[in-house]
Amino acid sequence: MSATAIRLPFSQSDGLARAGRHVALAIRKSQDLAVMFVYVHGVERLCAAVGHTQAGRVLDEFYDELGAMARDNDAIERIGDRKFAVLLHGLRNRGHASLAAQKVQRISQSIASAHVERRPLKVSIGVVLCPEQGTDEHEIMRFAEIAALDCRRRSESVSFYEASSAYELFMDWGLEDRLDKALESGDLELRFQPQVCCEAGTVTSAEALMRWHEPEIGDISPEVFIELAESTGQIGRLTDFAVQQACRYLSTWQEAFPELTIAVNLAPGLIQNLEILDVLKSATSIWGVRPGGLTLEVTENALIADREASHEVLTRLRDFGTRVSIDDFGTGYSSLAYLKEIPADELKIDRSFVMGMLTDAGDRKIVEHSIGIAKSFGLSVVAEGVENAETLEALRSLDCDIAQGFHVCKPVTADEFEAFCRSRGRETWQ
Repeated sequence: MSATAIRLPFSQSDGLARAGRHVALAIRKSQDLAVMFVYVHGVERLCAAVGHTQAGRVLDEFYDELGAMARDNDAIERIGDRKFAVLLHGLRNRGHASLAAQKVQRISQSIASAHVERRPLKVSIGVVLCPEQGTDEHEIMRFAEIAALDCRRRSESVSFYEASSAYELFMDWGLEDRLDKALESGDLELRFQPQVCCEAGTVTSAEALMRWHEPEIGDISPEVFIELAESTGQIGRLTDFAVQQACRYLSTWQEAFPELTIAVNLAPGLIQNLEILDVLKSATSIWGVRPGGLTLEVTENALIADREASHEVLTRLRDFGTRVSIDDFGTGYSSLAYLKEIPADELKIDRSFVMGMLTDAGDRKIVEHSIGIAKSFGLSVVAEGVENAETLEALRSLDCDIAQGFHVCKPVTADEFEAFCRSRGRETWQ
C-alpha cells in the first residue's frame, strides 16, 4: 500500500461511517470514485478447517492485502468481521471497476488457498460508480450495500447496482417480513453517539442511531433498511420504535444525567404528519420522561419539500416541549428568509464541510457563516464529522457549541454511552 493511502484498523474506527465520509469528500471535490462493498463467505468452513484464531488471521491478511492494492488517496475500511469497503479513485467506467473487482477476487482466492486446500473463501462484491450513479454519500453507500446483498441473493461474485436491484432484493429475501419480525424480536437496537460541549468537553446529548443484525443475512446497513421501511410503509413503526427506545433509556439515565437529551432522526415523509406528535406523547408518558429530553432531527431538504405542513408540525412539536434540530445544514437550498421562520432550536452543520474545513478555505467559510447564521437566529450549533483535535480547536475559535464525531466518540451501546458520560464527570449534570 502506498504511504498516503487511507486505511485505519477496524478496532479504532467505525469503518462504515468513515467510508461514508470519504465518499462525501469525493463528491464535494467532483472526483470519480468506485465504491465496493465486499462480503466474505465461507468463514464458518474456514473456522472448522483451521480454527477460529487462524481464521481471524486469514481475514486480517485479506484486509492487509486489500490495503496493499490501494493507491494514493484510496481507502480500505473494515466495516464488520467479514465485510469491507473498498473506495477507489479515478475509476470512470464499469470496465475499470470490473478489473478492480477481479483483483479483489484473486486476493481472496490466493489467501484462502494458502491456508486450506479447498479454497473455501469466496467474496461477493457490490459496486457503485460515483458520480455516475449518485451524488449523495448516503445514497451511494446504500446502493453499494444493496448491490453486494444482491450478489449473495443471485450467487454471483460481482454486481453493479441497478435501480431494480433494491425491489428484487426486498421481494426475494422477504426483507419486509424480516423487518416486521425484527421490530418484535429485538434484532433492532440503538447505538448512541455522544455530543460534547466544544468549550468544556462535557457531554450534553447523543444522537440515537439504529442498527439491525438479521440472524440469517447478517448486518444490514441503515441506508438499506430505512429505504425499505420508507418504500413499504413501515417507517412509522420504525420511528415509533426509535422514539420508544430513546425514551426508555432516558428514563434510566434521567436521575444521574437530568439535562441529557437524545436526538432521533425523523424521516422526510413524516415531517408533514401530525401523527408524530401522538408518538411523542405516548412514549414520554409511558416512560415518564420530559418532552425536552428528546430532539427530533429533520433534514433541511425535507423541510422545504412542503413548507406549510412542516412548519405546522414543527410548531406543534415545540409547543409540546420537544426540541427540533435542522440536520445536514448547508446541503439544501432553503433561503435565509425561510430559515428564520423555521420553528427550530438547533442547527447541525453537515459533516462534509466540517471534515474539509482545515484544508479547504471554502469549507471553513461555510462552517463559519453557518455558525454566524445560527447564532443570529438564536439557534445552538452542532458540528458533525469532528475527526481530530485540530478541527475541534478550530470550531472552538468559531464559537461552535457542540461537537460530534470520531474524535469525541464513535456510536456505542447504551452501557458504553453511560460509562462515557460518567467518565466526563458528573459536574456536567449538576
